[in-house]
Amino acid sequence: MSRIFIYIKRGMNLKANYHTHTKLCGHAIGMSEDYIVEAIKNNFVEIGISDHGPIPKSFMTEKEYEINMLKYQMDEEIYRLIYLPDLDKSIKKYSSLINIRKGLEIEYLSRKDEYYHSLLENLDYLSLGVHYFETPFGIYNTYESMSKWHLEYYVESIEKALKTNMFIVLNHPDLFLLTYTSEAGKYIFDEYCESATRRIIAAAIENNVYLEVNGGGPRRGKNKINGEEQFYYPRNEFWNIVSEYEEVKVIIGCDSHDPKELYDEVIKEIELFAKKHKLNISDSIAFKDKNGK
Repeated sequence: MSRIFIYIKRGMNLKANYHTHTKLCGHAIGMSEDYIVEAIKNNFVEIGISDHGPIPKSFMTEKEYEINMLKYQMDEEIYRLIYLPDLDKSIKKYSSLINIRKGLEIEYLSRKDEYYHSLLENLDYLSLGVHYFETPFGIYNTYESMSKWHLEYYVESIEKALKTNMFIVLNHPDLFLLTYTSEAGKYIFDEYCESATRRIIAAAIENNVYLEVNGGGPRRGKNKINGEEQFYYPRNEFWNIVSEYEEVKVIIGCDSHDPKELYDEVIKEIELFAKKHKLNISDSIAFKDKNGK
């Protein structure tokens, strides 16, 4: 048997990451092994691979499929025939060096809970990424312009999803702020944003779900928002409110689409962001067993 030699880096704070993509989603590079090896190099104790999960095309109209993130996710066949076997192979090879969790980042569509439960039969966790959400007029893309009207349904989708007890992390909960602006096109954080933030926090606390400080947002750069240079997300205004709640669980998610992004200068900046906002960051996720305990 050949030995695996991996150079271990020291002096870092982050111990685990549960927001990790692979090339199977179509907009990342590397497979699970590439990220696992990088995690071991950085002395992580646990890593979760959580590529964009398959939502059946039949769950939405052809038009909705074309305008939403669905086309950037794995399809069901790739998930079954490539993704799961790849994870099992990596777990067999590296489980003596690091704890590896099988997961998916996935959207939530109501009245499809049976499908999500079927996914969990082969996984350790699902994380919720609200890149699109249901409205009375069809599915809306979160990356399109968000108004107070859209924000109501964005939050409602989160509340419904977390109540199902199928999700353990809410990824980039402040993603709505990426496109929420005033009529003049200026970035704002108004009373509707504050209300949405507090509802999201309440849903996370009530359903024992971690809120994620996202490492992907800073890769979009910064802008002058409310008189100061800051990330599009994570946003100061959102996390200032989170810091008011001692009981909320928070975790850093790298949102890595390249193995080099697992613990680079951007993620170190996110660690500083969390410290600045005095967030009580969990080192790792306390997973529930298959019976939900």
